[in-house]
Amino acid sequence: MIAMSNDCVPVPSRLRELLRRWVAEGRQPQGGMIWNRSTWLASLPEHQGLLAELPDRLDRDHVKELGRRAGNSPGEAVRAFVATMVWGYGLVGYGAFRTARVLRENDEAPRILREVALRTRRDGGADAFEWLGQHRLRYLGVSFATKYLFFCGGAEASPALVLDRRVQRWLSRYADLHVSLNWNADDYRRYLCLVTDWSRELDLKPDELEYLMFADDGSQQIAAEMVSGNFDEVAVLDALDEAATAFAELPGGTDLYDLDDFERGVRQLRRIVLARGATRREPPE
Repeated sequence: MIAMSNDCVPVPSRLRELLRRWVAEGRQPQGGMIWNRSTWLASLPEHQGLLAELPDRLDRDHVKELGRRAGNSPGEAVRAFVATMVWGYGLVGYGAFRTARVLRENDEAPRILREVALRTRRDGGADAFEWLGQHRLRYLGVSFATKYLFFCGGAEASPALVLDRRVQRWLSRYADLHVSLNWNADDYRRYLCLVTDWSRELDLKPDELEYLMFADDGSQQIAAEMVSGNFDEVAVLDALDEAATAFAELPGGTDLYDLDDFERGVRQLRRIVLARGATRREPPE
């Protein structure tokens, strides 16, 4: 169970607005993710059987079914992980390469993926996240690790929810809550506590609330900030993501070391942008 914290912030008005819209539109779930089967087959030919079975539009329910079996064996855990990565990356060109790199450069990946799946269902998302942070898989970051935990999760009382940069930015913008994507177990537990608390107040499932945050592109707020001259680092971060995607998809193939160097540079630029944004938001002395 996740212990509720008295310092959890109130439900943001933005979230109530999103819920009203979602209900008015018939509470439509997230649509299936389109992906490029040939790209994934080229990078992960050993998973041809699984990739052939996945639908052209991969939705959450399909991946959840695989996630439920992830604790049965290391092989089932790897199948669930690959499906999660297909869903998470969608049409991003380098997704298949990154997934293959995690599996091939971590000899213990099947065992660790199975163990964390078992822990997610038994102990909940927060404890599983902390364990995975202590048994980290090289090249697997928080954003995609929490996607895997989400699909392996069980009880709503101890959810495992996706925490990626899009959700992180939403929380910072609308709830003034700043959580790290650097394997900070306390931050992830605090995030789960907050979302569980809000979902109870709004009579939603925690994953429904997470989806509302993720699906909110914040376009109205961003436009208002552009007019006022207070536009934050979101546009720059998005541009860096687009640059990384474009580089990985350059014709002629991308050398492994070139891609590593490019991504390292992008990560450094992200840190600079985030640091400047944090400095700008600090109140004057």
